[in-house]
Amino acid sequence: MTENADNTRRPRAARSAALVELFKLLKLAPLPRWVTPALIVLGLAASLAETVGITLVLLFFYFAMGQVELATSTGGLLGEALRYAANWFHSSTETAVVLLLLIVARGALSFVNTLISARVGEQINEAARNRVHLQYLATSYSFFQRHEEAYLMEVLGTETWVISGAYASLTRIIVSSCSIFLFASFLLALSIKVTVLAIVASMLVSAGLRHLSLPMQQLGTGVKLVHQRLGEHMLMTLQGMRTIRAYGQEESHQRRFEQASTQARQVALRLARLSALVSPLTEVGYLVVLFLVIASADMWGIGFATSLTAVALLYRLQPHMRDLEGNLLYMAQIEPQLRSIRHMLSTDDKEYPKAGHVAVTELDDGISFRDVTFRYDAGAEAALSDVSFDIPAGKTTALIGASGAGKTTIVNLLLRLYSANEGVIRVDGRPIEDVRRTDWLGMLAIAGQDVDLIEGTVIENVRMAKNDATEEEVLQALRVAGISEVVEALPGKYDTWIGQHGLRFSGGQRQRLGLARAIVRNPKFLILDEAMSALDLALEDSIRSAIQLHFKGRTLLLITHRLESLRDADHVVCIENGRVRAEGPPAKVLANPRSVRTANFAR
Repeated sequence: MTENADNTRRPRAARSAALVELFKLLKLAPLPRWVTPALIVLGLAASLAETVGITLVLLFFYFAMGQVELATSTGGLLGEALRYAANWFHSSTETAVVLLLLIVARGALSFVNTLISARVGEQINEAARNRVHLQYLATSYSFFQRHEEAYLMEVLGTETWVISGAYASLTRIIVSSCSIFLFASFLLALSIKVTVLAIVASMLVSAGLRHLSLPMQQLGTGVKLVHQRLGEHMLMTLQGMRTIRAYGQEESHQRRFEQASTQARQVALRLARLSALVSPLTEVGYLVVLFLVIASADMWGIGFATSLTAVALLYRLQPHMRDLEGNLLYMAQIEPQLRSIRHMLSTDDKEYPKAGHVAVTELDDGISFRDVTFRYDAGAEAALSDVSFDIPAGKTTALIGASGAGKTTIVNLLLRLYSANEGVIRVDGRPIEDVRRTDWLGMLAIAGQDVDLIEGTVIENVRMAKNDATEEEVLQALRVAGISEVVEALPGKYDTWIGQHGLRFSGGQRQRLGLARAIVRNPKFLILDEAMSALDLALEDSIRSAIQLHFKGRTLLLITHRLESLRDADHVVCIENGRVRAEGPPAKVLANPRSVRTANFAR
């Protein structure tokens, strides 16, 4: 295929691709079957009211000038219709009344069409937003690590709103096509020669406008990328505000943001310039068509009344052609966004955690890792290699090891954020993937060194682990976590706004809020991942004793660097470079100098 032929097809392909993406997205919402036929019927009815009205306008002027015979001199089927109408109407007043009714009818039909289109578009928007959000919650955790947060925000927060505009454009394309069909039918009834000339000339104008489709699509992609980049800078500013200010980097970040903002303005202006070309180019093109029709009518000896009627029909046809071309170009512009949404909703290229089928309510025997190997990426170095150890039920197990040894990976596997590449993790003798995921996660809770606090109140943050927790349960959890007195002293107590990422609280206070969140869940299996690393030894000892008392007889996994934290442990697992180096009672493990050295204990 030659390059010219390829360039001719590409604009058409851009618009066709957008329509294909939209039709696929329309399957998201269970739309009534009558919607599309109703829109077509309404479009045809509104167009019919307009075309009949234009014809009657001419008759009205003929009546007003007292030259009804000019109307009856029009040739073709339309001329027959005008002669019939002249016999039916006896004055310009009667014609004006019918014209008014047609205008009202066209307005009412257009209003109903717009309402239906808006309702359907918003239904699709809602369905798309809900489905994208569900995808975020349902897909594997690794999916999010492969995508930037700004991209995920752009798809959910911005692009899902594009669908209603796409559907509105689709309905306007249908209505415009119906109008063009009816106008062409009236022209054909008026004069075959004029109609053929108008169609050929209009196709040439349309072909010229099609060359705007490809740059519109490319600019649409550019807008998407620039907005994503701008979103990255926004997130960086909001999430890193404390660090930016601490290192005096305000000017540098402002400069970077302004550069991204300038790019967004430039791309938006280029897109606006292209969009602005549609209207004048269409008007000029169809004025040329009108000129050709008038010149050809004179050359072919077509009568004045027929020429005037043809010009009136073609003049009113111009807005519909402009609307059609404008909406087709808009569809080409938003095709990247529609494709992005559909890609996000696709399930073929995504992994999903196994739901499991075995119901569990208790942890009776414990958890065992057998020959477990895990890599975060294919071909990367293993984070865990042939790991085997036990976490006995009803006891406190301490997992010790230097930073990067693989402790967090073990926690991630227990939380079922990932699945082992090799080996098996068993819960009471059953593979963890076979255990019903909701049951398993309902039995456990985790508090870590880094606490994910949300923008909200104290009680909202604690209730993230149990949204129906009572105030008494929250208070009890805060007491066990050793932070109830701090919360009680706040101006709003439980309803105090904690600020962005909880930065109004110290590191130790944030950790204790994370502890309270885990405690309020009242889990059968509690994981404490360096959950008190920011506390002094006396406070840690007090809170650890309260937790031991509160969760007596339950399963605890304690990940720590502090030697003192092992006093209450029943079982110790020492891990180094992704491999288990020692396992057993604390006295046995700590008697081995290598285990103490491997754990890199802080005293």
